[in-house]
Amino acid sequence: MKEEIAFTAKQVGERVKERRTELNLTMPELGKRIGVNKSTIQRYEADGVDPKRIMIINGLAEALLTTPEWLTGLSEEKEDDSRTLCSKEMEEHIKKYLDTVSSVVKGEPHRQLLTTFLGKMIDLYSVLCHHFADAMAEIDRAAEDEGLKQSLKRYAIEAGAITERVYRQEMELPVEDMKRFLDGILHIYDEGRTKVSVGDLFGIVAEAEARLTEKENSVAISEDLNEFQYVIEDEKWKIVLR
Repeated sequence: MKEEIAFTAKQVGERVKERRTELNLTMPELGKRIGVNKSTIQRYEADGVDPKRIMIINGLAEALLTTPEWLTGLSEEKEDDSRTLCSKEMEEHIKKYLDTVSSVVKGEPHRQLLTTFLGKMIDLYSVLCHHFADAMAEIDRAAEDEGLKQSLKRYAIEAGAITERVYRQEMELPVEDMKRFLDGILHIYDEGRTKVSVGDLFGIVAEAEARLTEKENSVAISEDLNEFQYVIEDEKWKIVLR
């Protein structure tokens, strides 16, 4: 945040209230987002917030999905245009999750368990994103491959079959990892042979990450040797993309 100050503390408090009302947040909900109680939010809005207290201003700005500059009157732009649509959408999901966990789940250990599950699921989803990116790159490459187009005509293979197979080959394992992880959560408290520990769930994530690292290393080596290829096999045909 810039050092020059445009607003008084009282004006900052008015903007905090304005933005909280726009987002349909209650004082307790905003308090939970920044780790304070309702009375503190009441004080911020009624008495104001010193614009020089940067840590408080930054925390309020993040919780209110706005910028420190807007809260302190240095800008009339309420939202940070540097954030992508993906960032904004994910922030909304995360804020909703935190509000739900804080208001619905009783007891810090239970909240922490849920947060741990979510964190590991995000790690798994990050792995899935890498595989998705590779799948899309292969699909785009196949679409531009003139030799492949001629092969498709020769064997009367639909282009959609190539797209589907490339995507499925790349995505099957990461999607299966997600299924195993979710199934594991279901069996955390089993008394029988299907019981799963939190460590087992962490193991699924570690395996997926290790597999991705190995895959990326092998691809890098193959590309260095100019030998990278992608094989699509079916009962009726086999095509190698180079």
